[in-house]
Amino acid sequence: MAEAATPKPRNKIRTIRIWLWVITLLFAGMFFLSQCAMSKPQAKGKIIASCVKNGPFAPTWEQELAQYGLAGQSDKVIEPYCVCMWDEPLEAMSAKEIKAFSKMTPDEQLQKLGGEASMVARHQQCLRQQKSGV
Repeated sequence: MAEAATPKPRNKIRTIRIWLWVITLLFAGMFFLSQCAMSKPQAKGKIIASCVKNGPFAPTWEQELAQYGLAGQSDKVIEPYCVCMWDEPLEAMSAKEIKAFSKMTPDEQLQKLGGEASMVARHQQCLRQQKSGV
């Protein structure tokens, strides 16, 4: 009976392997879950990338560039413009606010960014900066 009370080495190894797999799967699961939620820098990067991708297709974009003497320079201007336009307002928000930003109505988003007058002023300022930078 004394032999039955002590587990066989093979059973110990199997138990250790099972627990190692469980721990490994838990770490892997936590890693993948953490990747589901975007961090603030990732969210800012995605918003700026979206601006760079979609900005030149705005109906008045070329006219506004021409107004500031930047006609035909959309490729050079768009990325610094988007960084100028979005970096500061997004930096002022918390990660939770940025996450909730996409669920807001356009009016709520505009208010969160400081209002229409603020965004128009920022837009003009960023275009002026691009003129001096090109």
